[in-house]
Amino acid sequence: MIFNFVLKHVFKASTEEEKLKASLIYGWGLAFIGIVSVIIADLLPNVSTPFTWIVIITLGLFIMRYTSVKPILGAAAGGITVVAIGAMLENLFNRRDNALSMGALFGVIIVLFGMIVKNLIVSWFYLIRETIRYYKHKKNNSELSETVFIKANA
Repeated sequence: MIFNFVLKHVFKASTEEEKLKASLIYGWGLAFIGIVSVIIADLLPNVSTPFTWIVIITLGLFIMRYTSVKPILGAAAGGITVVAIGAMLENLFNRRDNALSMGALFGVIIVLFGMIVKNLIVSWFYLIRETIRYYKHKKNNSELSETVFIKANA
C-alpha cells in the first residue's frame, strides 16, 4: 500500500526496470535506515527512544513490503480472543491470580514474535532475490519479466 504510493507518486515508475529499481531503492533504503537507527540508539542512549520508534516503523514497512500482513493480524486477533477467554474463565471461577491470562498472553507474544521473525527472513530473501535479478538484468542486458508486487491485505 505505502510502497505502491511511493512507486506511483515519488518514483513515477512506468517500465519494469524502473519498478524494479524503485523497489530496490525502497527496500535497501528501509534496511539502511533501520540499521543506522539501531547503531545510533546503541551509541547515544539518551536519545534512544525516537530511534527505537524509527526501527519499529522501518521494520514494519519492510515486512509489509515483501510479505502479507493478514496472517499476523489474524494471529493477533486470535491471541486477543484466547487471552480474553482466559480472563473470563479466571473471573468466572474466582481465580484472581491471573496465572491463566498471563500464560495465554506470553504464548501469544511468543507466536507473534515467531511470525515476525519468519516474515523478516522472508523479506530479506525477496530483497536479495530482487537485487540479484536486477544485477543479472544489468549485466546481461536481458529482458525483464513482469514484476509481481505483493499487496498487503490488512
